[in-house]
Amino acid sequence: MKRAVVFLTCAAVLGIACKSGHETPSAPTTAPTTAPSAAPATAAAASPPAQAAPSDPLPRPLFWSIARDGKTTYLLGTMHVGIDAEARLPQLVWARFHAATTFAMETDLDDDAAAAMIRSTDGSLHDALGDAYWKKLVDAMGPAMARAVDHMPPMVPASTLAMRGLPATEPMDKTLAARAAAEHKHLVYLEPATRQIALLGKWMDVKALKLILDELPEGEQHAHAMIAAYADGDERTLLALSDAERDDALHHGYTAAEYDQEMSDMLYDRNTSWIAAIEQLHATGGGFVAVGALHLLGPHSVLEQLAQKGYSVTRLTP
Repeated sequence: MKRAVVFLTCAAVLGIACKSGHETPSAPTTAPTTAPSAAPATAAAASPPAQAAPSDPLPRPLFWSIARDGKTTYLLGTMHVGIDAEARLPQLVWARFHAATTFAMETDLDDDAAAAMIRSTDGSLHDALGDAYWKKLVDAMGPAMARAVDHMPPMVPASTLAMRGLPATEPMDKTLAARAAAEHKHLVYLEPATRQIALLGKWMDVKALKLILDELPEGEQHAHAMIAAYADGDERTLLALSDAERDDALHHGYTAAEYDQEMSDMLYDRNTSWIAAIEQLHATGGGFVAVGALHLLGPHSVLEQLAQKGYSVTRLTP
């Protein structure tokens, strides 16, 4: 289903895709030369209507403190789409956010270099998918948007379809970044956006797009289950939903080695690469860190690695 890899581990492609909000573009007469930034909205028009975003505060946000050497840093696990940060993050989280002088997030969502990597290709997605899967794509996205993405990398329609039917919200990461900029915080990016785009290009390929197209109704249910688990602060269910994607991938022709490599590339290796920057942030007085929720959960997570380095890790609730 490839939902967790998008929702919980990579902000950049969703930030770029949502950069123009929820406008619906007309279909181009030629292949586009840049990423169709409003693609999610057009796809949503062809899919079941998006649900209204709830506005009640999260009762148990995925929110932790790490303490060492008399300093404290706060880490928030985000859901990149489907959760309205302004409305749903409780006062406990906002208070720590406002008090922090440094804000760290995965990457710069407005990185032009990353957006430039999502360019039209000479090849046709229709040809790569074949007629049967192309018909599934047209049925899912609508003829106009299918034509618009025909010469785009598979990650574009794949990330679009991953958001079908979800509440139309600004990415949590983008909301927090805008607040941080308005409050003149020092901004830290844990990795370049080009790294995320390159990884998504590697793993959200034609094979992954076919998997998503085969599992659209189940995938939407899976996505809503992840949103619900996140809203409840239920880390065990989030991990279980993520783990369930392994069986689905193996059923669709991925080998265990391929799936494990994807998890290493998209999750574990990135977690490890962020530790030095988070430790430096902490050493200079602490701050506030926001990353996709799965980066903070389970084995090899950022929190597990920090705990192994002697930090005291505490889950915080309102």
